[in-house]
Parts: sequence; structure tokens; C-alpha cells
Amino acid sequence: MAPPCKTARTLPAAPPCHHQHLPDEVIEDIFARMPAKSVLRCRCLSRAWAAALSSDAFVDRHLDLANRRHREEAPSLCFLPGSAAASTVYAWSPEEHEGKAGAFVPLMDVPHSTRNGALMAVTRPCRGLLLLRAAAARLYYLCNPSVGEIAALPDGRMAGARRPTRDYASFGLGYDARARRHKVVRLLYHDYRPAACELYDVGASSVGHWRPPASGAVPPDRVRMNLWGVFAEGHVHWITMRLNGQGEAIVSFSITEEEFGYVSLPSGTAAAAALRDATLTELAGRLCLLLAPHSPMSPMKSIDIWLMTDYAARTWGTHWHIDLTKLPPAPEVGDGFMFHGVTPIALVDGGRRVVFVSGEYQVVAYCLVTGTLKELVPGLRRPGHHGGGATVQLLVPYEESLVSAGRPFEDILFSPPPARALSVALRRLPARTLGRLKLVCRRWRAMIESDQFAAWHNARARATATTCPNSVVFSDLLGSAVVPLESCSDVPGGAGRRKPPLSTRRVVCRKPCHGLLLLTSQHVDRHGLLNPVTRDVSAFSFHDGDHYGCAGLGYDQSREEHVLVRLCYTRRCFDTRSNTMECAVWRLRDLHPRTPASSPPPITVAVDLPPVHVGGKMYWPGEPPPGSATARAAILAFDISTEAFEVVPAPPVLLNFYGGDRMILTELAGELCAVHSPGNPARTMIIWGRNGGGWTRDHVIELEQWPEFWPAPTTGPVIPMAVDPVDGRILLDTGKAVGYYDTRSRTLETVYSLKSQIGELQKLAKLWGLAEDMFVIAAVCEDSLLRPYDRKHRIW
Repeated sequence: MAPPCKTARTLPAAPPCHHQHLPDEVIEDIFARMPAKSVLRCRCLSRAWAAALSSDAFVDRHLDLANRRHREEAPSLCFLPGSAAASTVYAWSPEEHEGKAGAFVPLMDVPHSTRNGALMAVTRPCRGLLLLRAAAARLYYLCNPSVGEIAALPDGRMAGARRPTRDYASFGLGYDARARRHKVVRLLYHDYRPAACELYDVGASSVGHWRPPASGAVPPDRVRMNLWGVFAEGHVHWITMRLNGQGEAIVSFSITEEEFGYVSLPSGTAAAAALRDATLTELAGRLCLLLAPHSPMSPMKSIDIWLMTDYAARTWGTHWHIDLTKLPPAPEVGDGFMFHGVTPIALVDGGRRVVFVSGEYQVVAYCLVTGTLKELVPGLRRPGHHGGGATVQLLVPYEESLVSAGRPFEDILFSPPPARALSVALRRLPARTLGRLKLVCRRWRAMIESDQFAAWHNARARATATTCPNSVVFSDLLGSAVVPLESCSDVPGGAGRRKPPLSTRRVVCRKPCHGLLLLTSQHVDRHGLLNPVTRDVSAFSFHDGDHYGCAGLGYDQSREEHVLVRLCYTRRCFDTRSNTMECAVWRLRDLHPRTPASSPPPITVAVDLPPVHVGGKMYWPGEPPPGSATARAAILAFDISTEAFEVVPAPPVLLNFYGGDRMILTELAGELCAVHSPGNPARTMIIWGRNGGGWTRDHVIELEQWPEFWPAPTTGPVIPMAVDPVDGRILLDTGKAVGYYDTRSRTLETVYSLKSQIGELQKLAKLWGLAEDMFVIAAVCEDSLLRPYDRKHRIW
């Protein structure tokens, strides 16, 4: 036997552990009353605890016990971030937290890529899950704020010709008690007609894309636009929208049977006659029909609430009528509370009080016995906002729940090894081919339309662009017409069937930024974001009045989103050169542009051309100092990630501003370049390339032999657009001609010129009263599936 260790000591006997004698039912009851995040941490203690605390029976018991007190006394509330600057989801409950009653507790932070401006709750919580909509992009997410989970749903746009104002969808979230899983239901309408019904399964059985219902049913009627389905008694319900004089009705969809039906209206003529102004909601787990005024100016002076007490018999057994003219005064609530689009969210105190929330974020309890009002959440009111269901949906009831929101659909689609192999093969194909392959099946369509696949496809397209010749297209300023260079009539080897669209002003289009082009002009506050391959286009306006400026398109790699940056003059004096500028940044997942903290910029810059985006920064050429005719120019840089300005040195040349010298910026072969055009008229172009912190003179282009490429006051400067990665030729654009300059042979090949359309231009000028001085908008195209944030223009 080994000798005892010299350092060993005799430990005192441990006291008896009385908690070991607690029955398992008591221990489970304690865990079932704990917050969801605490239960998640306890799952990590052992395999046995993880299995017990993850069982369906425990999840159901926790859902009941953890929320029982709030159902009896006062409901807990969930507050969603209402702007792009906010990111935290809060919960409020009447219980004490850290010694303070009615405190706001942070639940989770929503990623910026998910918010898309602001989040709105589409539905009430269904066993703890919320269906959220990103307001800017019309994207949908499932969220359980109790455990901090959020999962994206596939977009799945409808096929066929788009009608943005006549195509819409209505969503609903329900729970299939027989299959024990949540389902998201979506009703699609094309040209106001029922088109399809689709379901998305949540949980382990999810396939990652929308599917038709098992019964193959389609919506039997047209439901209201922008109003969401209400889940109660195993069915999702909508109010119809009929324009032919017929009465409105309530359509139901069984989550279990996946079939449509109708729900009878409350007895009497009041509800049927007023159904056009009524709304559906869920109250105490039952279907509720509400008729209430939405503004103090409404002629309606009462609130009617019908509650369906027996769903199997379709019996509306409860009807409350509240006469708003007889309400006793409540100074802390305000006289007009019940006129501001109130919605009942809970029935507490044994059914004696109804909790209402208004469009001003006020939460008030109405006593059905005494007819009095009492504010539950003081200091929450936001004055000045009346009505509007969108604002109310930022505040929803909150339920503690362990139900998982599931994985994001992209993780489900690409996680199987065969799907990963398929995605690798598909991303090698051109975007136009992938557009046809979307018709193969629903899984392929969901995969190709996902943002993750579009990013992979574009990354490979940019990587292989170094071995492929440039693809040039012509577009109009709106992006509605896109013509490839190969389709123009005077291009050697071209199809010879189309003419490029014409523009009445010179527009310079920079190189594509992660697959997207920006069509912008300093004269128009309308900026078109275009994918020239898919022909998707979206318009953005800064609404800054008549300020003179121009926008540029960049990409924030850290957030994986496109960004518009615009510099404009707020005051400009040509005599004293006392100019002031301001900067606006528009992250295109946000709803509106904003002014960064670094505005105004440290120097004034030229904004007659769009800025250049290189390596996550935007660059503008500086203007001359006040009172100087000859000076060395400076360059202003703006870091998109940090939103900070920086002044960098320009090439070592003196510019004679009064003599017509000009310096413009461009991007060639992934590097920032400065183009110096001395003299007036400028027949020589000197291209400087930036290497590290210095500049080198890379090319000198003599344009004396090619009059079409001489800069003129009416056409503007000659812009080097890109370097052909195959032969190294530089693509030049004058607005009237496009050509390739060979730096080795010092020759210039014109690939398109407006001279071939002189007769057509003269006819158009006489017919439409246009100026004969017309231009073409040339751009370099990049193969891409990325969508230019066009989803924000859809109704749904």
C-alpha cells in the first residue's frame, strides 16, 4: 500500500444535502418557472439535464408556468428596435428587477444585417415565437427573444410579370399541435387575384424553402393588404377585401389540415355592416373582432369587442360595448387615448380588465366592471403619432419560451453535402443561366435566390474577371433600358439589332461595386441602383432640395452591405470661394440617409463627377484654395466603415485652374488613379497610379489623332473606365464614343460612336423638341445575381 502523501489533510465531513431528497416533480416545477436563458444554461450541466430540460413535455410546462402570473396580473411586453440606430430588444414586466418595479430588461441584440432599417412584429407571439418583418427590405424572420434566436425566412418572389402596386402577400404564424411544429403561412396575390398559398415548416422538419399545402388549396378570397393573419384555435384568420359590393367575410386556414374555410360573423347587423372597418386580433387565446375609432376626428364614439368562446360551434359568446362618451376622466391617461387606434392585447384579473395598447405606445387597462382606465407603463407615450398599425407592432406581448426559432433557411439549404456540392457547381454558371435554372424545382429556386448564394456567385465572378475581357453595356439614366455593346449595330461581329438608349446629359458611370451600378447625376436627386445582368433597378432620393452634389456607391465589407455617400454644397460663392459642404451616408439596409459625425468634410471637393470607390474608401478630387490660380490639388478620402474623412496627397503636379487644367479620379486594375489633362483644349492625358503612399506616372495618352476623343466643354472630360484584363488596353468614354487605347502600340480602336446615329438624332430632335447634343451612358458590367435592394418597393 502506498504511503500517504505528506501534504494530505483530513477534510471535515460534508453536511447532508437535503435538496437531494426533493422529488423530481418539484425540481422540474422549479426549473419550469425560471427564465428561458437560465434554463438554457442549466442544460449544459449534464446530458441527463439536457435531455430532461429539452423534452416536449418540459417545454410545454415551462411555457405555461413561466407566463402564468403575467396572464393573471399584467402582461409582459416586448419592445422591438424602431430604427436603424437601435438594435436591442427589451422586455417589460410589472415584476421587480434589480430592486425596481416595471423595469426594462434587455433581451437580445439584433444584427444590423437583419434589421434592414426597423423591425416590425407581423404576428402576436405564438408559443413565444414572433414573425418579424424588416421594414426596408420586406424580409421576414422568426424570432424568440427569450433565448436570443432569430432566423431568416426565404424570400421566394412570385414568378411572372411584376405589378408592384397590385402584387402582395399576407403572412401568418401558427402551431400544428398534432405535428408539434410551427408553420408560417403565406397567401400570394398577383394582380389582385389569388395566386398561391405556401407554407414554411419551422424546426427539424424544415426543408429550407416554401412548399404548397398538402391539400393543394389556394386562397378562396382576396384578403386585406398589409394586414396579417391572426392565429387562434389552430387556425390563421384574415378579413377579406371585396370591391364588388359584396359583404366582407373572415377566411380561415387550418394549420393542421392545411385547408381553407370561412368563419361566421357575430349575430346581428352591427358587426356585419361594420366589418369593413373592423380588425381581427387574438385575446386570451381566442379569436377577437374589434371595432374601434382610429382618430379623435372619427364619427365612431364607441368600441365593440366580440370574442369567440366556442370555436367548434363558431359561437361568438361575448360582446363588450364601450361607450367612449361616458368614460370617467383619467388625467394620467389622457382624454383621447381610446380614439388613437387601440388594440386589446390581454385579458387579466380574471377577465375583469382588458389591456389596450394605442398607436402612441400607451398601455392602459380598462376595467369592464367600473369602466375606469389605468395606465400600466408610465412614461412610455410618444406624443404626436396617431393610429397606424405599423407603430403598434413595435410593441407586442412577450412570452417566456424555450421553443426554438429554427435555423436560418440558408443554413438548412446548404448544410447537406449534396447541396454544398450543387452550390459549388451552380456558382460557376452565368447569372442568366441561373435565372433559367430557378425553374427546375423549389429547392433550386430558393438556393439561387438566397443572398448567400448571390454573394458566393459574385465573389467568384470578381475573382475570374481578371481573365475575361470587359463586358460593356449602355443604359439610360433610369436603368429601364440596358443594351450590351455586342448588340449595337456598328460593333464588328455584333448582332446589329439594337441601338443604345440616349441621354440628354452627360452621365459618368463608375465601375460596378459588388455587382451593382450607380446611375447618378449632379443635376438630379434621383440615384438608380442597377444590376445590368438581371435588369433589377431601384431608385433612391436624398431629398436635399436644390443642393449641388453627386453620390457614389461603395461597399462596407465589415457589414456586407452597399452604401451611398453623397457630398453636396450647401452654400457656394464663386467670388470669395467661401463654400460649405455636407455629407450624407445611406446604408441601403436603412430606410433613410443620415449625416455622419465627421460632416462637414475638411476640404471642398469637385462633385460634378461621382466619387471613386477603392478598397473600402471613397475618393474625391479637391478644389483649388481660395484666390489661387496655380496649386497642387489634394484628394479627399472617406472610410466607409469608420465614416471618417482623410486628406491624402495628390500627384506632384501643379494645376493651372484658370488655364483649364483638370484632375479627375478613376479606378484602374483595382488601384486609385489620377488623370491629369493639362491645357485647353486638352489633347494629352497623363495617368498617375497610387502605389502605397506615393504616385507613379503610368501612362501618357496622346489624343491628337482621334478628334472624337478630344474633351470639349459640352461633353466633359474623357474618362478612363477600366483596363481590359486580357490585353491591357484602357477603355475610354467620352459620352459620345467608346474606345480601347493600346498603351503598347499607341493606337485607339473606336468600338462605338454616336456618329452612326446622326440622322436619327436629328429626327428625334425635331420630333420631340430635344437637343441634338445627345449622349450615351456606358458602363462596365459584372456578372452578378445581387439584387439592388428592390424589395423595399414591394407592398409586402
